[in-house]
Amino acid sequence: MQNLSDPARALPVEKGPSLDDRYTVDRGKILVSGTQALVRLPMIQRQRDLARGLNTAGYVSGYRGSPLASFDREMARAKTYLDQNHIRFQPGLNEDMAATAVWGTQQTAMFSGVRYDGVFSMWYGKGPGVDRTMDVIRHANASAPTRMAGCCCSSGTIMVPSHPPCRIRASTT
Repeated sequence: MQNLSDPARALPVEKGPSLDDRYTVDRGKILVSGTQALVRLPMIQRQRDLARGLNTAGYVSGYRGSPLASFDREMARAKTYLDQNHIRFQPGLNEDMAATAVWGTQQTAMFSGVRYDGVFSMWYGKGPGVDRTMDVIRHANASAPTRMAGCCCSSGTIMVPSHPPCRIRASTT
């Protein structure tokens, strides 16, 4: 009979899955939520850029009151992995301020001494914030001074099924 308390005779234990796999594994299958997939998206962009020989950085900002609120929490939890991939997460005071900050990241090529070939950005907000912030988004899109810049916009709307839809009635009186 084998002595199970002898560590020299123990079978090697293979590393099992880890919660960190959602941000560290670059091949094969991983299990992530939709929010975690959004957090992973800029990391994937950075890795794709490096593979193409580009030294890019990332910037993510948006409104904490967005229905994507768990996105803020997950970005904060992933700070170590974001930092390793040169991605900065900075929540905005509101959608307009966040979008303006994202727009600023797209203008880095206008200055000398830049550290990166370009900055990819991600903005998030709530549905009404998209409407209000559209002017900033439109100007940012029209003025991208470098081909190595880019922005992804995400928004969410809370649908409340207990509230009936608004009905407008015309009156002739």
